[in-house]
Amino acid sequence: MGFKTYLTEQLKKHPSMQPQDVVKLCYQAAHGAEHLLTDIEKARNYLMKEYSEITPKSGDLYEQISDNVCRVNLSAWKAKDLPIEWLFSMFEASFKVEGDAKEKFAEYLKTAEQMLASVNTEFTIEEWEIYLNEYKKIGMPPIHHSERYRNNERPAYRIVDSRFCKELSLL
Repeated sequence: MGFKTYLTEQLKKHPSMQPQDVVKLCYQAAHGAEHLLTDIEKARNYLMKEYSEITPKSGDLYEQISDNVCRVNLSAWKAKDLPIEWLFSMFEASFKVEGDAKEKFAEYLKTAEQMLASVNTEFTIEEWEIYLNEYKKIGMPPIHHSERYRNNERPAYRIVDSRFCKELSLL
């Protein structure tokens, strides 16, 4: 599948997505978890804390966001009573995504821009363009989800290489 398909699925599943969340999706799809794993012990502690506070909830164990990357849902993981160390090991092993991440990121942003011009979202194409221009001005760093997305979607996941997600579909 192409990135357009993954983005379409995300927009349907998460209607509160804002331009910031689309950019975050593009970034994660291209870069994977590399920016989150610069300090392994800090990443582990943060996951353990977040996991201890999450409410178990059945649902999709993961969401594919590119051919090589998925988001593993912490509340579904906890509902299945899977060992959190497994998830951390997959997360840590997903440090680097294959290929040129910068090139993929630019490609995904372009795909998003083309697609957003012809689909209905909670934001306008003008809002997308304004956000994207501001984002480029600050050097295109990793970003957080928008406040609206955080409040409505309550995201709690880890970025994992798709090889592992294929194995998760067996659980």
